[in-house]
Amino acid sequence: MNAFTIALDSIWAHRLRSALTALGIVIGVFAVVTLTSLGSGVKSYVSGQFSSFGATLITVSPSLPSAHGKLAHHPFGGGPKQNFGNIPSTLTLGDATAIGALHAPSIAHVAPLVLLPITVSTSSTGSSGISATGTTAQYFRAEQLTFSHGSFKGQGVVLGASAAHTLFPQLKNPIGQKLYLGQSALSVTGVLNSASGLLSKTSNASVFVPIAAGLQIAGLHNISEIIVQASGNSQVNAAGNAITKVLSRRHPSGDFSVTKDTQILSTINNTLSTITTFLSGLAAISLLVGGIGIMNIMLVTVTERFREIGIRKALGARDSDILVQFLAESVLLSLLGGAVGVILSAIASQMIGQLAGFSAGLTFDAVALAVGFSLLVGIVFGVIPALRAARLMPAEALRTE
Repeated sequence: MNAFTIALDSIWAHRLRSALTALGIVIGVFAVVTLTSLGSGVKSYVSGQFSSFGATLITVSPSLPSAHGKLAHHPFGGGPKQNFGNIPSTLTLGDATAIGALHAPSIAHVAPLVLLPITVSTSSTGSSGISATGTTAQYFRAEQLTFSHGSFKGQGVVLGASAAHTLFPQLKNPIGQKLYLGQSALSVTGVLNSASGLLSKTSNASVFVPIAAGLQIAGLHNISEIIVQASGNSQVNAAGNAITKVLSRRHPSGDFSVTKDTQILSTINNTLSTITTFLSGLAAISLLVGGIGIMNIMLVTVTERFREIGIRKALGARDSDILVQFLAESVLLSLLGGAVGVILSAIASQMIGQLAGFSAGLTFDAVALAVGFSLLVGIVFGVIPALRAARLMPAEALRTE
């Protein structure tokens, strides 16, 4: 305890120099802890968004034909017609119907989906820039979307919350209004409540039309994808297996993929972890710079205090006492810098999280990482100056003016 008291007195006696020395540790710890906390906050936010749906959604989408599939009569031909950025779809309404016809207990809802390449406007010659989607009523149940007005029925159009405001800014309830999809005029039969979830926000800016009408208006035969909701978290794998089985019979070429929300979540989390680790590693370089700064100042301090070291040794201090004294000063400098860095990181993480719309407070792992780094830097970069002080001969130290 006496060594730490002497170290604190020395740090306090040279407050400005000590503060500047610890600045590198402050910056390093601040950067590492902030990035770690923000990374953890983003992962928690994304996981929460998936959990709000129970992570039970399964998406069937177009894919390249399997190398082992039967390609002889496949539209892609297995040849160079493929475009990896925009794979043509061979999925049909019949595929969605076949999945629904399974009546499997693991499947709750099946909704075909087609993105319509047509203009949406309140006049036959205008364009609003809003996208149109063809689907069925089960889509809204699967995505947990609710109606503020009307419903999805007949040949009518359902508007997302922001789409309704864009198309009919003066109307609180646009039910019955005419909307043009291409050259076809349809009536608005429903308006959705605003979707706040990460995965549902695109529905706010979309308009939805019955899929049969949408395919006819756009002159399409194939659909974009099929959304399937499993009946529970424990049923996701069973639902995925049932979907794969029925579609494998209908698409022997294997030109489809079945993706579960849990797979997407795992991929996102792994990617975020990799990015956070990489950025934290870059930020940790400043800790190395800070450690070098501490070693440099401690070497200067030892030189300045040769006479003090000689007197202490003449009075009976052992080499180990001198070693512990200077090592304690280095560790304290590093830990004080780490503490300041953690405090600044807590403030910055909270502010950034509030601006970004997610919670990003300090985690135990982040604080433990900061303390561990600070302690390690103090010990590693304090050893050489401390050893130099401990090895001084009393007579040599006392001769120093």
